[in-house]
Amino acid sequence: MDSKDEFLEIEWDRYSEQPYPIRHRRNIWKRARYSFVDYVKTFFTTVAFLPFIVGYQFVLNFGRMPKRWKQRGEDIKDFAGLAIALHSSDAESNAELIRELGVRRILLRVPVWEIDELDKYVGFIDSLPDCDFVVCIMQTRNEVIDAERWRKLLRQIVERCWPRVKVFQIGQGINRSKWGFFSTGEFLRFASVAEEMREDFPGIELVGPCILDFETMPLFRCITHGHKIFWDAVGCALYVDRRGSPKNRQLLFFDFRQKLLHFVACIRFATKAQRRFWITEVNWPIADQGPYSPTHEPDCVCEEDAAVYLRQYYEEAWDSGLVERVYWWQLIAKGFGLVDVGDDGSLRKRPGFYEFKRMLDNGLEDRSEPVAQSDDSKSSE
Repeated sequence: MDSKDEFLEIEWDRYSEQPYPIRHRRNIWKRARYSFVDYVKTFFTTVAFLPFIVGYQFVLNFGRMPKRWKQRGEDIKDFAGLAIALHSSDAESNAELIRELGVRRILLRVPVWEIDELDKYVGFIDSLPDCDFVVCIMQTRNEVIDAERWRKLLRQIVERCWPRVKVFQIGQGINRSKWGFFSTGEFLRFASVAEEMREDFPGIELVGPCILDFETMPLFRCITHGHKIFWDAVGCALYVDRRGSPKNRQLLFFDFRQKLLHFVACIRFATKAQRRFWITEVNWPIADQGPYSPTHEPDCVCEEDAAVYLRQYYEEAWDSGLVERVYWWQLIAKGFGLVDVGDDGSLRKRPGFYEFKRMLDNGLEDRSEPVAQSDDSKSSE
């Protein structure tokens, strides 16, 4: 493939902290034809195992625990974490709020395009010695198509963070073309470069594939394959925000619990992953935030409902015993954070912030409602 044709003019949306969607469908179809074989592999790999996955999901409903499954601990602070990016506010403001919350698990996003600012990220990690960090290395299309470039940047980030950080999430948004990947095959070749790090960094742990939303085919293909990459923990950004409450259903059957069990069943039959399940990203976007919202306005909720759904989501994941960690995205963000940021940079704690702190302080034993839901709360579909 001609490398001149692959950069796609991907632009970063600083408001919603994600790439802008690819606007021109001709660009998508022009490049999709190169990935046809990967699409076929992904489809048939999933279809071949689907009866076993569905059958095992049914069994999981009766409380069965898969053999050799890494279960969560009993300490809520080992279970509930925060995913952080240092874009909406400065590092010190984030660190101060993390200390106030008492959160221990932090997943820190480090974009490769900010490699010249790596000192900022390392300094932030060092400023929180009591926190356990996972570094999520975010890519552009450049790294997807240039393995040597990716290898150099990956090693540079790992070396600077090591040994303070020993767990790294490889890539972000791998099932969305706006993040630079056009097939699972591209991602698996990209991720396999990270497998080389084990030789020079003994004990390193790699987390992936961290697909977005509830999509079986890219998940299963990325944990059942013939490439080098082996996942020490399977991470997924398991959003359910478009259905309002986690208790609401999609496709008549899949509420959050069933989606969770479905993904656990996929991991049960994985050939290239440990039996560990992390949710690396979840939130509910806040209504009336304009360009700061990461999704369409009908999918957004009021601040009070977002706090209720946060609690429900963590309760369901905790009760399952099958999820080792859940990272909430994120701490400070106008469109979806636990803390709102004003145009002048001032910070305001939302109800979700206080609910997250209450959860960390008291655990999940108290099942009383944290705040009253608004009258426009979404109903089951």
